[in-house]
Amino acid sequence: MEMKKILTLMYRLIFIFYVYLVMATVFFERDERRSINLIPLEMIKQQGFTLNVWGNIVLFIPLGVYAAHFLKRSTFLKVTGILFAMSMAIESIQYVLKRGASDVDDVLLNVFGGMVGYSIYAVLRSLLKTKDRLHIAICVLSLIVGIPVMGLTFLLWMSN
Repeated sequence: MEMKKILTLMYRLIFIFYVYLVMATVFFERDERRSINLIPLEMIKQQGFTLNVWGNIVLFIPLGVYAAHFLKRSTFLKVTGILFAMSMAIESIQYVLKRGASDVDDVLLNVFGGMVGYSIYAVLRSLLKTKDRLHIAICVLSLIVGIPVMGLTFLLWMSN
C-alpha cells in the first residue's frame, strides 16, 4: 500500500476518533440536568477563562480544519455556517436530553475555535498550493495531534 493511502486511512481513523471524543465530551460525560443561558458572554463573565471556555475553543479547532478539508470549495462563510449549525445542534440535543447546560457562549466559543481551525487550513492551503500536498499535510497534522490525544484519552479511560 502506498504512503498516501496509509496516511488517508490513518486520517480517517483519527477523524472517527475525533467524532467519538466530541460526542463523549458533550453528551456522555455530563450531569443529568437541563439549563439554558441565552445571554451572550454571561458564562464567560461569571467563570472567566476556565477549562470549560478553553475546552470549547480547543475541541472545535479540528472541526474547522475537517469541515474546510471535506468541502469541495470551502469558504469562510460555508465553514462558519457548518460550525454554527453543528454547535447549535449539539446545544439543542444537550437541552433535549438533559445533558448539561445549553449556553449561547458555548456556540460562540465553538464557532471561534472552528474558525481558528479554518484559519490554519487556509494558511496551509495558501502555502502548499496543490490539493495533493494539502491533503498530505492535513493527514500528517491529524496524526501528530490525534495520536497523542488518543493515547491520553485511553490512559484517562483506563485510570477511571
